[in-house]
This record gives sequence, C-alpha cells and structure tokens, in this order.
Amino acid sequence: MEIVHYKFLYIAAIFCIGLLSGLVPTFTATTDRHDRFFSLGNALGGGVFLGAGLIHLLPDAIDNYSGVLGANWDYPLAPLICGAGFLLVLLIEKVIVGGDEDKLVSVSGKTDNALYPYVLALVLSVHSFIAGMALGAESHLATSLALFLAVIAHKGVAAFALGVGFKRGGVQRSQAIGIITLFSMMTPLGVLCGAIVSGYLSGNAARWFEGTFDALAAGTFLYVAIADIAQGEFSKSRDLALKFAMMLIGLAIMALVAVWT
Repeated sequence: MEIVHYKFLYIAAIFCIGLLSGLVPTFTATTDRHDRFFSLGNALGGGVFLGAGLIHLLPDAIDNYSGVLGANWDYPLAPLICGAGFLLVLLIEKVIVGGDEDKLVSVSGKTDNALYPYVLALVLSVHSFIAGMALGAESHLATSLALFLAVIAHKGVAAFALGVGFKRGGVQRSQAIGIITLFSMMTPLGVLCGAIVSGYLSGNAARWFEGTFDALAAGTFLYVAIADIAQGEFSKSRDLALKFAMMLIGLAIMALVAVWT
C-alpha cells in the first residue's frame, strides 16, 4: 500500500478520534477520575510530542535542506524555522489572544473567562493544521507513521480539553458540537492540503516544502510539549512523579520508533 493510502487512513482516524473525544464531555459529567486520567494522558502526549519534534521532524527537516542546499551550506536553517514555529504559537496564544487564560491544554483547570473555550479552539486549531500539513507533506512512510502516532496521542486529549472548556464555559451544546467538529477537521484538512501541494511538487521544490513544514511543525510540537503541557501539568502538585514517568514513556516511544524505522 502506497503512502497516499496511509494518509487517507490517517485523515479518517484523526477526525474520528478528535470528534469522539471532544463530544464526550458535552454529553457526560466530568469527574475527578476523568480529569486525572486525561491529565496523565496529556503528559504522555507531551512526551510523544517532544520526541516527535526532536527525534523525527527536526532531523528530517535538516536532511531535506541539506539535500537541497548541499554539504557546503552550514547555516542552521531548519532550527531557525523550528524556532519560528515555536514563536508563532506563542504569538497567537500569549500576544494576540492574551496570556491571562488558564493553561490551554489542561483538562482540570477551571476558568470564569467566557472567551476561554474559543481561545482554546483557535490555538489548538492553528497547531493542528500545521501538524497536519507536515504529515501530509511527508514522503517517508516511517516518519509519517511516527508523526501520526504523535498527533493521535495528543488529538484525543486536546479535543477532550476543548469539550470540557465549552461545558465549563456554559456554551450551548449545539454550538459546542459545531466548533468541535470544525476543530476535528483541522488536522485532516492540513494533511489533505500538504498531500496535494507535495503531489504537485518534485525534486528540490518538494524537499523545500517538506523540510519547511517539518521544521515548523517541530517548533509547534515543542511549544505544546513544553509551554502548554509540561508547564500546565507540573504547575499542579498531584501525581508529579507519575506525570514525569508518562512524559518519559512518551519520549521513549518516539525513540523506539526511530530505532525500528
């Protein structure tokens, strides 16, 4: 089966996981047990994102640029674009929409800010689309599988957090369902766009495109892992050692994937 067929499977799986996870809080009561379970899952996703960004995406971006620019080019272009991706999410989350909201991907924090769920949806959607573009542009099956694992590990938790945010923000169920559906479509839309654009490109142009979105996605992955998940989860004193262990497991999963592929 060709990689394009895998990408269609990725689109279906990511959409279903995002939609189902986001709708669960809108139809059920969120309990302390739910919060704890998804908090630990969030930590696991943080480790997966950290590993995917550092072990898979950034090295692939460096390889792509090296193939285009040649061995004599020694400027760290991929790390620069990775940093730009990190700052892009920081700009949206902390500057454009403001930094007074509770931790955006924490599923257990409460807020009285009526804009909170919409801010959460915006930030997560931007990141989801960029990650989807990187996945769609990826031409190597092994790396695409690693990216898919990273996205799917976090997509459910992020969608659940969005559903909780809407419920606690008093948003009407019909409106919440509509926005959750749109959010669930962002990563698949990114995958589709990335696949279409990369399909029309070849040679150095294709490598430029893939390398750029790998580097951008690496930056957004690192931001979510460090500035959102790690900062949000470790600001709460509960289960700190267990959360650290979950992040370590997530990182180890990505390291093992790199060994096998």
